[in-house]
Amino acid sequence: MAPRTVRRHDVIVRIAAAIMLALVTWVALKAMPFYPVWMEFLLALGVGALGFFSAASASLLFIGVLSIPVMAADLVTGVAFLVIGLVATQYLSAGRAGGFVLAAIGVAAIPLHAEWAIVAVAGYLLGRGKGALTSVTVCLTAVAAGIALGAPALGSIMTGGNAPGFVSFAAVPDAALEFGWLIPAVKAADPARAFDAITGIQRPVLVGAEAMLWALAGPLSAAFRQSKVKALGLVGPASAVVMLAIGHLAIDLAFGGPVGTTTLLITLAVSLPVALAIAAAATWVFPEVPVIAQPAVEGPRNVDDLLRTIASAEDELAARHNTEAVVMITDMKSFSAMTEEIGSVESAKIVQRHRDLLLPIIRANRGKGAPTGGDGIVAAFKSSADAANAAIAMQSALEGYTGSDRSPHELSVRVGIASGEVVLDNTGSPFLGAALNLAARVMDLADGGRVMTTGQVAGGSGLTPAFIHAHGEFKLKNIAEPVPVVEILWKDGMSPQDIRAT
Repeated sequence: MAPRTVRRHDVIVRIAAAIMLALVTWVALKAMPFYPVWMEFLLALGVGALGFFSAASASLLFIGVLSIPVMAADLVTGVAFLVIGLVATQYLSAGRAGGFVLAAIGVAAIPLHAEWAIVAVAGYLLGRGKGALTSVTVCLTAVAAGIALGAPALGSIMTGGNAPGFVSFAAVPDAALEFGWLIPAVKAADPARAFDAITGIQRPVLVGAEAMLWALAGPLSAAFRQSKVKALGLVGPASAVVMLAIGHLAIDLAFGGPVGTTTLLITLAVSLPVALAIAAAATWVFPEVPVIAQPAVEGPRNVDDLLRTIASAEDELAARHNTEAVVMITDMKSFSAMTEEIGSVESAKIVQRHRDLLLPIIRANRGKGAPTGGDGIVAAFKSSADAANAAIAMQSALEGYTGSDRSPHELSVRVGIASGEVVLDNTGSPFLGAALNLAARVMDLADGGRVMTTGQVAGGSGLTPAFIHAHGEFKLKNIAEPVPVVEILWKDGMSPQDIRAT
């Protein structure tokens, strides 16, 4: 099973999709005057807001509010629009509803001559199958609209419609929202009109060839999406736009279509840069990153056990999303001996108490922390100052807790801090990486109640010389170069640890 992914800056992507859905809804409602102006605005806003939380639910509302004006214009067409729309959107809305969003934007982009761009990136973003379906949906929706309205073409798409069509939005029914028009619409319903319009379309072979051309755009756009060279992936969307331009031009010349070379060239000129811009943004600004489940570590009792777990996933690391962060790792000193003395149940209670005490401190200092699965905690911070302040507050809190009546046993925790490349899980906590390895090795030098860090972190911590002590460079296990190790003296009068005695 492929790992579940999300897009980096996913909230921004969802906000943008919600705004686009709201705009598309508003434009569609303006084109079909039925609702009062204030209701058009509220309905568009409602579709957009719902789209932020659930695009699948937004698609249902979108089809519902658009089907009523169509029913008022022609009941048969409105009912068909509602039924077909609900079926289509439920498939296109599967997963993150990207297919529905792109199909809706693609249809709305036709007046802007950007429809090929949306179709081109559909395969790049959604894959071959869903990209092809989305492309065909845009094409056939435009064809259906052209037939209903009697338009021979919409944008670059030959629709085959014959004027005057059988659906008109020229007149708004009196008291539209009271649905007094419904009974007359039922009496006037004539399926034969729609059937005659469909069977009487101009150049049906051209329309069929056009739909096949659009169906090929999705797979072509997705052809290079898995390339290790990210820039090569842009070849797919660019090729899809060019193919649509050449294909439409060939079909238009062969069958004498009504679109015209000028319209096709304008659509090419607009769609190609838009497709490249969207694909580039999806690749470098909003790339897909895996959602990594927090590993279940069966109680590592020392740093070597934890690092074996890390080392076993090094191959996976290469394929995961990594970033730069300041990483903290903690370990309870003499935990194994305490477990033998008081038993596993009481030891587990102590571990949970120390998590309940330390994790809020990490969050208060803008860190993301999680248990290692044993008696330790890992955390990631954006700055050295936040990590250092958290470590000081953690050791102070542990000292206060141990000296109180709440603690029947001593809690002695050592802390290691380092910075560098790290892989974060779906909670933002460190999972794998060089920084986590280094932090664990630096922590291994510390005794209980001590905080050790690297010279780089200490230099960016903002701590005065009274709070730090440089121990010099150390050759650490599995670390290629010697590392300057600095101790954070987290309370007044604290003497540096003699590391040679550890």
